[in-house]
Formats: sequence, structure tokens, C-alpha cells
Amino acid sequence: MSEDQIQLISMDLIDRPQRVAREIIDPEKVRELAESIREHGLLQPVILRPSNGRYEMVAGDRRYLAHKLLNLKAIKAVIRELDDRDTIVIRGIENLQRENLTPSEEGAVYLLLREEGGLTVNHIAKKTGKSPNTIDRYLNLAKCSEEVRRAVDRKEVSLNVLETLQEIEDPEQFNYFFKMAAANGISEKVARLWVDDYLKTKAGEYYSEIESHPGVNVEVVSKPVFMTCECCHKPVEIKAVKNLVVCIECLKKVRHG
Repeated sequence: MSEDQIQLISMDLIDRPQRVAREIIDPEKVRELAESIREHGLLQPVILRPSNGRYEMVAGDRRYLAHKLLNLKAIKAVIRELDDRDTIVIRGIENLQRENLTPSEEGAVYLLLREEGGLTVNHIAKKTGKSPNTIDRYLNLAKCSEEVRRAVDRKEVSLNVLETLQEIEDPEQFNYFFKMAAANGISEKVARLWVDDYLKTKAGEYYSEIESHPGVNVEVVSKPVFMTCECCHKPVEIKAVKNLVVCIECLKKVRHG
């Protein structure tokens, strides 16, 4: 039998994957897909693999759910003999093609492809059309704590800001600055100011420990604290902030706009 031969498989013989890559499957999207199938039929068969006299879903889980919603008894399918690694790769690639993946979901797929699918970053790049640098960035996010990932998903912190703050190696200090960033929606420029000030402070503390060393002269300088203007997204010194996080020029525009 040809691997690509399309068959009609009873819905009762199909098991969904034990690990669904997406944390949430949008019921509204499934309903829309069901209406499309009702109107036009299933345009792309699902991919199944044999499993103990039954079939396991490899690709097409939402199409399967849409068929269940329509109370259909069978679904068009292609049966393939696949090992676990090949199954993981196919599922991962399919999930990356879905709309509205959060950064955390995308990073989780890349991590799965690398750790369980056995693909290198370059192999993932070739299969997905994404650059290796992009994949590395999302892999970095996937390794972060849930708190960090959720903040990025909610767009409270951008990937650029996260990567800048990660230059702070001390976990407690990183957590402090990250929470400040998430609470205030800072720009990358402000994050860079924060990190540079932190590094200078850290260097000052180092030299203070050896201040008796000949030739060492550390000058203590008061540093301004910056936030992000919510209008122009430029750094603004915190003492100039008015009500909103907004610079003076933007405040004038708001008043006279």
C-alpha cells in the first residue's frame, strides 16, 4: 500500500496524542474549521501511525476535533509507519505553521525538536525557514522560568529587553530588574541603561574591596534612573515623569493635542 494513499478511517479507531503541543486549542478556531469542512469538505488528510491495532494522531489534531464536532464517523487519513522521533518532528513542524503561537509555545516546539526530535538548530532552521539566530532566541526563552515566559507572552517584556536584562548574572538582581521591567513596560534603551548602571555599580563594589590598593581611585557618581515614555518610547529620567510614564515633549503634545 502506498504511504501517501488516502484512506477513510473510523473516528473511533483514532487516539489523540498524549502530549498536545499547544497548551490551549482555541474552541472558536475549531468551530470555524468545522464550518469550513462542512462547506467544502476536508481538503488535507490527517496523518496517522498504527498503534496496537488502532491509530495515533500524528498531524491534524484540530481537523480531528472539527470532525468530532460535526459528529462525522470517519476522516480522510494517510497512514505512515513512523518512529517516535519522526512523529515528534512532524508534529512540531505542523504546530509552527499554526496562527497566533505565543513566544513560549514557539520556543517549546523548538526545544522539543532539538531535545526529543534530535534536530540541531541548523536542521530546525532548514525545516522551518527561520534563521538559526531566531531559533536560538526562542530556545533561550523556553529555558526561562514560567514567570518570565508569561510576561513575554503578555507582551509586558519584549525579547530584546529580556536578552538585555539577562546580562545581569546575579539571579536576585535579574529578578528585581525583570519585575520592574514587566511592571513598567520599559524599552530596550531603558533596559540598556539599567544594565549598564548595574555593571558599573558591580565594578565599583569590586574596587571598593581593594580601595587600599595603590593607584585605585573610585569616584562615586549619582546616576539618574530612567523609565520609558509611553508616547515616544524614549528614555526619560524618573524625576521628570508626570502621571503617565511620559517625557516632557510628549506631555506638551498631549496637552496641546
